[in-house]
Amino acid sequence: MTWLLALYPRRWRRRYGAEVAELLAGRRFSVRLAIDLAAGAIDVWLHPAQTLAAASAAASGKDETTMLNRILRFDCAGAYGPGVSKEDAWKAGLSMVVVTLALTAAWLPLRLSVGEHPVVDSIGMMPFFVGLVVSMRYTYLKGRSPAVQAVFIGGVTLALTLVFLAAGLIAARI
Repeated sequence: MTWLLALYPRRWRRRYGAEVAELLAGRRFSVRLAIDLAAGAIDVWLHPAQTLAAASAAASGKDETTMLNRILRFDCAGAYGPGVSKEDAWKAGLSMVVVTLALTAAWLPLRLSVGEHPVVDSIGMMPFFVGLVVSMRYTYLKGRSPAVQAVFIGGVTLALTLVFLAAGLIAARI
């Protein structure tokens, strides 16, 4: 999991890298921790001044909250992370269903007009995965800023789109 630390800026890695790498050394891969590390990297890139101010405060002893403590607090917070209630779980489930149905409804006319085509069929698999990523707003990404959530959800959705389109193009050529 330490390879995810490469997503962080160099200044952050100099301050926290060894500490977090030590924490991650004995850990197996988990989706929850990978999402948290990726979202944390987005947060650091979007708000570098806040992160570096926290690093300076920690280095001077004014702030005892180290990155290690923050990750450990997240790690002990339950299935999804800190503060995810049953209501949040329901919101996540509902948003997943609504997004999946909306994207399927948008895809269906395309499928009916074009007919059977590998690229169109590959796009037809996206609604569920995009719905799943959007639902993370209420679970894995809860507590992150709206900007971090938007970048994470938008970036993963873009990556999924490219993967599914590439799969469809490859299937069309075979």
